[in-house]
Amino acid sequence: MNLSLLNILFLLQESEPDAVSDGQEEIVSLIIYVSLLIIIIIVFLITFFLAYHKRKTQLLIEKAEQQRFYEEEISKTQTEIQEQTMKNVSWELHDNIGQLLSVARMQLNMLQRNIPEDNMHVFKDASETLGQSLQEVRQLSHMLNTDFVSKMGLQESVERELARFKRLQLLNIDYQVKGDPRKLEDKDELVIFRILQEFFSNTVKYADADTLRLVLNYTDEALDILVADDGHGFDMDEEGKGLGLMNMKKRAALIGADLSMKASKNKGVSLSLKYLFKPADNEKVYSDSR
Repeated sequence: MNLSLLNILFLLQESEPDAVSDGQEEIVSLIIYVSLLIIIIIVFLITFFLAYHKRKTQLLIEKAEQQRFYEEEISKTQTEIQEQTMKNVSWELHDNIGQLLSVARMQLNMLQRNIPEDNMHVFKDASETLGQSLQEVRQLSHMLNTDFVSKMGLQESVERELARFKRLQLLNIDYQVKGDPRKLEDKDELVIFRILQEFFSNTVKYADADTLRLVLNYTDEALDILVADDGHGFDMDEEGKGLGLMNMKKRAALIGADLSMKASKNKGVSLSLKYLFKPADNEKVYSDSR
């Protein structure tokens, strides 16, 4: 009896290390499985977060792109409406006001025979004034007409507008062209001219300036424009967000040009515009040179 118990204990003692070893292996296996599960969960969460962040970023980019496209379309629509309005005004000036002035001049000339010699100088002054008015109305109608400006091109349109100011004795003009002028796309030339035209108009109406300075600088890569007046200027912090400046900036953005304005009280206003040439502009220059 005692011998059998000793045998059983001996057998149990011999089997105990194997049991302990099996238990350790199970624990190690469990730890490995749990670690792998944790790693898989972490990888999944990181992947999900990165995918979510990427999708969110993509949605924000798409939203910003849609907003930019929407603003561009609005700007284009506004520009088209403005151009059509100018064209309609141009037609009205040319067809109606111009015709009325022409008729008035004809009727005035018909009265020439009945004018006493003493008053002839008054008659001639009136006739010349009416003739100049008719010429200015026609010139103004041309400058407002999109088709006419596109046909003349940027440089000739600018020079005609400056010549008009000279004739009317509104401003002293300091005009310079540097580099080799080149032809741009019609729509881009029109936009640049409208920007300059708005600056000219603001100078005449508000600046009380004596001199208007304009520099067109053609480099190999870009057209750099500087236009400035010596008027009373304004405070950019108070008035720098007006519709006029916003309108000019929107027009510049439509053709990919950079526009900036500087102004201060009693020191005038200056505007800088940088237009990078496009491949089509270069091709046109090369074909013209051939």
